[in-house]
Amino acid sequence: MERAPARRTVAPTEKTPPDQERETKKPAERKEKGTTEMRKLNLLAGMALAGMVLVGLTATADKTSASFTATSTNPSNTANAATLTMSNNKPNAGDLVNVSNLVPGDTMSRTVTITNSGNVGFTYVASASAVANTLMWSDTTNGLQVTVLRGATTLYTGALKNLSLAASPTIAAAGTDTLTFNFSFPSSAGNTFQSLNQDFTITYTATQLAGTAR
Repeated sequence: MERAPARRTVAPTEKTPPDQERETKKPAERKEKGTTEMRKLNLLAGMALAGMVLVGLTATADKTSASFTATSTNPSNTANAATLTMSNNKPNAGDLVNVSNLVPGDTMSRTVTITNSGNVGFTYVASASAVANTLMWSDTTNGLQVTVLRGATTLYTGALKNLSLAASPTIAAAGTDTLTFNFSFPSSAGNTFQSLNQDFTITYTATQLAGTAR
């Protein structure tokens, strides 16, 4: 007769291998769950703090911008610069002097009127220049001479080459100033002056008056 297999009896407190595995995992799972909960709490706390900061900033901004303001203007101001221009009554080539066949001892008297054609007062000076450089220009003794007058007052007398007039009195806007030029070809000029042709230009230069408090 065959013997029946022996049956293994498990004590009530003895755990099978699957039960042991579950018991081993429980502490790790509880730790991980606790960590997750802590992270959630930290996140919520951070969000709450950020919200409080935002509310505080908004309240501060509202407080800062809440103020009365007013404006006032100085409208439509203007500052217009003056116009300084001048003219004379002999502006074209040869208008002042255009004489041929001069001989020693000849004289020529001419007047020039300077006009202030701008809208601001000025003073002016005058000088002579030339392109050609003949003896009639370069010889300051026997060459062309000139005397310049303002009324009865002599402003310059001497060689035309060296003509230089000091600053005039103030010429107001639309005002005029008249100069008299007495040119002469000295009687001391010798034969070396024959057939010479000499050009010259008189230039007037105006300068504004000094600025003032306006």
